[in-house]
Amino acid sequence: MTIRITKTADAPQTVLKVDGRLKADDIEELTRAYQSAQGATALDLSELQSADRAGVEILRELVSMGAEVRSASPYIELLLKTKS
Repeated sequence: MTIRITKTADAPQTVLKVDGRLKADDIEELTRAYQSAQGATALDLSELQSADRAGVEILRELVSMGAEVRSASPYIELLLKTKS
């Protein structure tokens, strides 16, 4: 596993803090954490160092499902905006 996900209830929102390097092997864990979140969900990406293509795609998918991105580095924001 190359990421750590910390879930925090910040009523009325759940915050998922994703730390490390998001790779294809981590998608299932992140998806499970998102699906188990209560109410609106924010993704705190302040400690996310990198994401491979599959990692970027799952982040984009979660955003399209309503997740709010917080504190992403300029590099991660660029990855999320750039179409591959």
